[in-house]
Amino acid sequence: MKYPSKNMPTRLGLHTQKIVKPVFKKRGLMEGKIITHWPQIVGERFARLTIAEKITFPKGKKNEGTLHLSVTSSGALLLHYAQDLLLEQVNTFFGYKALSKLHMSHGFIPPKEPLPKAPPAPLSQAEKTWLEGQTQNITDPELKASLKSLGEAICR
Repeated sequence: MKYPSKNMPTRLGLHTQKIVKPVFKKRGLMEGKIITHWPQIVGERFARLTIAEKITFPKGKKNEGTLHLSVTSSGALLLHYAQDLLLEQVNTFFGYKALSKLHMSHGFIPPKEPLPKAPPAPLSQAEKTWLEGQTQNITDPELKASLKSLGEAICR
């Protein structure tokens, strides 16, 4: 590993590799790539349901390993049916047939931040005039505003 001169700032990753690499190697996580790139490897849908725990290989081999996952109870059935797809995605990431089996155990997956929602499409002029016609006879301003809001939500 090449270290820059002491006069230049260094990346923190250069110093933490000494500590992190043995831990990841012990857990069989191929230098942590499986953890750091998990959402990119399997996609956002599967990443919300699983956490990669470790990879084990048969003695003396570096292929046809087993990926151990911690899975939510609701996601276990989905992953059982999609395990071939999941294995294919992980093997594609590594570039060879690194894994051939999945081992799933139920565990707690910390909730991820929700995906940002796209803003709703604005109402068309025809929808606005229809909504105005439906609420024109209502005299109470609060009720009228609430019904307009409800109508906008239904129209979208």
